Amino acid sequence: MKKIELDLVVETTENEIDMQYGLETLKGTSDVVTLVSEAILQGGIAKTGRRTASSNNLRTKLKQSFKGSFGQRFSIEVEDKELICKLKKMGDVVFLDVLTYFIMEALYLDSGDLSEEAYKVIDELEGLTDNLFRRIDSPLKEMHKISKYYDYDVKLRYRKRGDKVKQLVKLTRETSSHLTDLLIDRNVKEIDAIIMRYHSKTGNGRLYVKGHEEFYSFGYGTELDQVKTELKRKISENLHVNNAVSSEEGTYMKLRVMRKLLPSGDVIKFLVVGVLE
Repeated sequence: MKKIELDLVVETTENEIDMQYGLETLKGTSDVVTLVSEAILQGGIAKTGRRTASSNNLRTKLKQSFKGSFGQRFSIEVEDKELICKLKKMGDVVFLDVLTYFIMEALYLDSGDLSEEAYKVIDELEGLTDNLFRRIDSPLKEMHKISKYYDYDVKLRYRKRGDKVKQLVKLTRETSSHLTDLLIDRNVKEIDAIIMRYHSKTGNGRLYVKGHEEFYSFGYGTELDQVKTELKRKISENLHVNNAVSSEEGTYMKLRVMRKLLPSGDVIKFLVVGVLE
């Protein structure tokens, strides 16, 4: 058996939380971690049900809870010999980087630069990513229950040897709104943008919009397999020419986009539908 030790911490000054929302947060965490882990290691997602946490091959298992703070230890446990070999070859760090990537992308957040090994694993999941994002949407909402209703931050962490911990993902009331409150403005607009990060196998990335300070998440306005090759090529070319170039000196491209917005009007993600010469 191969184990990866994790924990979930609720940042609250109280010694108690609502039991119902606490249980839903734990269940959502188990579902998200299991679904993404199965996709990474098995190269597929169960066709029925939201999760397969009771599978003999891979499961999440609760451990002894914290002393003196509200949190729950748990582990990803892999029992299938072939999957154990795959995980050992991949390494815990790469596995967790890919797990984090998919959760962060589902929340329209930037997971940062990944290693070549992590990108290779993501490449191998080509064709599964759209379905994976759809499947983890509902359990991610459950995972946010404590954050949404009590405004407590929730941290998913990796427990390394020596009881050291590394934060993988932080859930907040704001990230909850990314799942429940987004509106799609289908009025196509034009923006001048520089592609700063792009992964061709998932169709997601980060771009800089002329006149703005922050980077924005972007994807496509249709399923990835329906996006024209020419559009994908131009996105990749702009990334290439702007490699290691600051936004002040970059080469802009004019994109036709729709927008995912919060009720406040803040843009969370651009959906690219075309490019202008």
